Amino acid sequence: MGSLKTLALAGAMALGASAVANAADYPVAALPPPPPPPELRGPVGGGWYLRGDIGVGSQSYDELDVKLNNAPVIQTAGVTSFSTVSPERSFAAFAGIGVGYQFNNWFRVDLTGEYRGASFNGRDTVSYNFGVPVTQINNYRADIATFVGLVNGYIDLGTWNCLTPYLGAGIGFANHTVNGLTDNGLNRPAGQLFDNISYAYGDSASKTNFAWALMAGVAYDVTSNLKLDIGYRYLNMGDGPTIGLAGATGVLVNPSSSVRFKGIDSHDIRIGMRWNFGDPNCCGPKEQPVAYAPPPVIRKY
Repeated sequence: MGSLKTLALAGAMALGASAVANAADYPVAALPPPPPPPELRGPVGGGWYLRGDIGVGSQSYDELDVKLNNAPVIQTAGVTSFSTVSPERSFAAFAGIGVGYQFNNWFRVDLTGEYRGASFNGRDTVSYNFGVPVTQINNYRADIATFVGLVNGYIDLGTWNCLTPYLGAGIGFANHTVNGLTDNGLNRPAGQLFDNISYAYGDSASKTNFAWALMAGVAYDVTSNLKLDIGYRYLNMGDGPTIGLAGATGVLVNPSSSVRFKGIDSHDIRIGMRWNFGDPNCCGPKEQPVAYAPPPVIRKY
């Protein structure tokens, strides 16, 4: 009886060893490596981009600088008073293009060039006395064309529902060209019933100045690569050129007279598009992480 139990136990152990050996013969599939964390998948939001903008501005100047004989009007013999009227802001239209680089989700830089056009109006009042008191009003008008080149830096403030607000600043230059300056004067000497008329004009003149800008706006992700950009900009463009007056009639106007628009600036609203060639930070469906489950436990009989 003991011999039978011993033989039965030996047989069971042999079958178990055979099952283990057979199980070892099955191939075991290697687990795929886990995906890299998001921060190691490449520069999100980086790369080169092109931009184009159009806009309108409220453009003006701080001071109308008028000179006679290359000196301030008030210093001219016979002049008793002189004043200029504070300028009104005028409409400006502009269009521009640029190229830039998005370094990361927060910082980008671009180089822009734009052409803008506006008209300026000014007025001064001068009183003089050469035996008879006279008060004269001069009305000035000119067209001004400006080319502006800027290097701009922006801080993007994060994206919510495809909207990315930003702040920015730029420095560069502004080249002003003034055309069609006219000076229409009207005066009435004391005791007369009718006005005298004077007229002068100025040739074209150009000047280049330092320019700077402050910006704020918001960009909307139209697609993964295309952004709609709407923003406000304050643009300071320095002084206009000095324009000599010629062809004049009247007591105080002479060939050495000149006019200059000083402190030209503009409050702009612009709308544009940016096309990103890199790996943009789009607001569409994001890649979902892949879940790796352990292989199921297989029970072998």
